[in-house]
Amino acid sequence: MYSMCPMYNVYTDLKESSIRKGWIYIELRHLEYFLMVSKELHFTKAAEKLGISQPTLSHQIKILEQEVGFPLFNRIGKKIELTKVGEIVQQEALNIQSSLQNINSQIEAFTKVEIGELKIAVLPGEITDLVSTLCIQFNQLYPNIQVLVQSTDQVEKAVLENHADFGIGFYFNRHDMLQVTKLYEEEFYLIGNHRDEEKSISFSSVLDRPLILFPKLQQCRKMLDKTSDEVGKRVEPIIETSSIESILKLVRSGIGYSVVSRTLYEFYDTEDLFFQQIENPSLNREVHLAMKKNSFINYAARSYIDILVREIERLRFHIEKDSIASLKSFIS
Repeated sequence: MYSMCPMYNVYTDLKESSIRKGWIYIELRHLEYFLMVSKELHFTKAAEKLGISQPTLSHQIKILEQEVGFPLFNRIGKKIELTKVGEIVQQEALNIQSSLQNINSQIEAFTKVEIGELKIAVLPGEITDLVSTLCIQFNQLYPNIQVLVQSTDQVEKAVLENHADFGIGFYFNRHDMLQVTKLYEEEFYLIGNHRDEEKSISFSSVLDRPLILFPKLQQCRKMLDKTSDEVGKRVEPIIETSSIESILKLVRSGIGYSVVSRTLYEFYDTEDLFFQQIENPSLNREVHLAMKKNSFINYAARSYIDILVREIERLRFHIEKDSIASLKSFIS
């Protein structure tokens, strides 16, 4: 084991690791040996600290001197001192040592999630709310990580083009470069400001209620419109708004009802509202996590995914146990 510089431990099994400096070819271990000798100014003491024999050390220093083209030490009996060229090499070697230590510190900080950034691509709507809400918990654990949540309809593209560490959405096309994991399946509720005697309601009856809904471009609304077409009825809301806060406020006032995903219902203050499950047909959708295959997933992304999975389990969503187990194994 090399002890001169923490980063040298990385090169324990890489005896030929080296650097290019102009036309001079210098091995890192030669710089380590040289710095120890220049510190001790005694070959025997330096060899003992390096854990090698004195003849071996002397031979390695001669190799370095041959590569440099000048003597690095003046040998006066048992004493040695640096030559002018030796002083130059010493200063540069110290600079290299400092750079290696800096690299080591930055990599250590990066792997411990102390610095850096996390980029997440997510479909607009309540999934963005879920991801953003969990950023609060993530920030408390890792305050120096910058989190960039990109709300986009092109989650798959963002992941494939390396604009996001991972993406979360509902549907992903099959792609050789994409690894997709089903996180959970969620249902949709009809919510109102008073309790109904029936725990469930038919989809057709939902469309007969005065509805306050998201605009047509929102993912939840697209599902409603598609299902209504399949049953031969039209979705005709009395109010459309892209603000979930406004939807909840209007429902509380008794103006009408709304259809929301369980994700949205769980992540907003809805304790004063009541829900009914929708059936015939029921409204469900799958939520998936996508990563680029064979790409390095940094520690920040792994930590966030771990928080996400634990939150999904806490909320008791319908999860794919095998998929979640595989994902946990991947991020551990």
